[in-house]
Amino acid sequence: MTDFLRDNWKFLIPALVLHVAIGWVLTANFTAKPRTVAPSQLAIQARVVDQAAIRRVRDRERQAEEARQAKEREEQEAREREAAEQREREAEAERQKAEVELKARQAADAKQRETAAKQQAEKQRVAEVQRKQREQADKKRAEADSKAQAQREAELKRQLAEEEGRMQAANSGLLNQYVALIEQRVIKNWNKPASASAGIQCEVKVTQAPGGTVLSVQVGKCNGDAAVRQSIEAAVYRASPLPPPPDPRLFERVLLFIFKPT
Repeated sequence: MTDFLRDNWKFLIPALVLHVAIGWVLTANFTAKPRTVAPSQLAIQARVVDQAAIRRVRDRERQAEEARQAKEREEQEAREREAAEQREREAEAERQKAEVELKARQAADAKQRETAAKQQAEKQRVAEVQRKQREQADKKRAEADSKAQAQREAELKRQLAEEEGRMQAANSGLLNQYVALIEQRVIKNWNKPASASAGIQCEVKVTQAPGGTVLSVQVGKCNGDAAVRQSIEAAVYRASPLPPPPDPRLFERVLLFIFKPT
């Protein structure tokens, strides 16, 4: 009832004023000087006035109700439009979010593929470098082996040639001549001890340097006493440097001869 009065007060006030005016007219008629008006005529006029006022009030109420309903419909439609727009905004936000996430995933995938491609390229580069290094190392090793083999073969040929030359020189009697020269040099430098008897014969091993310098002396099997052995060692050292061989191919670092003085 309160909402009805609040929404339709503009229409109720004129109706109330009309009713008051009618009441005032009626009151005035009763208080004024009596006129000769027929009671039935007054009733008809009052009824006509009341019905017209009621129709106007009802029309205003109907119009106010229609206006209220139209306003409610507009407000409802506005709320629905706002809800629809809100849903569209949320849907657009979700779409944009999904698009951003998709682009982020695509960018991450592209970066991952790029990183994997770079790593693969780096592995291939390192493998290629290592392959070339192995090839170079194998080539150098093969060259070194070939060179070493050639050197070994050359050294072997040289040794064989020297051995053959030494054998030829030995077979020619030069080796015996060389040993005899050393033996004579040692005998020449020998101081015969008093304990030495006739027929001394001792094996002597001499280690010499190139040029004939005596490095060491060992007296092996010998029929003399210790004094004889010491005298032979001393004689060898005094004979240093020993005479060179008649043929350089006959030089021996370790030389063995028989010390047998006459």
